[in-house]
Amino acid sequence: MLGDVIELSIVVKDLEAAIKRFEALFDLKVYQRGESKEFGFKNAILPLGKGHIELMQPTDPTKAVGRFLESRGEGVYLVGFDVEEIPEKAKKLRDKGVRVAQPTPDAPLAWVHPKDAHGLFVELRRPQKYL
Repeated sequence: MLGDVIELSIVVKDLEAAIKRFEALFDLKVYQRGESKEFGFKNAILPLGKGHIELMQPTDPTKAVGRFLESRGEGVYLVGFDVEEIPEKAKKLRDKGVRVAQPTPDAPLAWVHPKDAHGLFVELRRPQKYL
């Protein structure tokens, strides 16, 4: 059901310090920066061939990323897998009793609730294109 790992999201306390560290240690470069007011974080995407690392710094301690940092500290927040036919795979998981969220029923993106994957937030997605 799951393909290659194509996203590794890491929660950090200081986005700028984390970017500098990942660039220095692993010769990675920031492709894109963003902020989600809805989900309460700012981020940087660092491509790795087919996939990417996403560094995320909470901007709102009451939202999920902020709560994660408070309770668990810095670390892996989400792993995204390359998945074909996401709506069908999401339905299959739901049929097994797994909590799966999707923006819309036919969306090309879905998330498995961490409580159904031993604490791991799993994302079903397609690879991003880096120009």
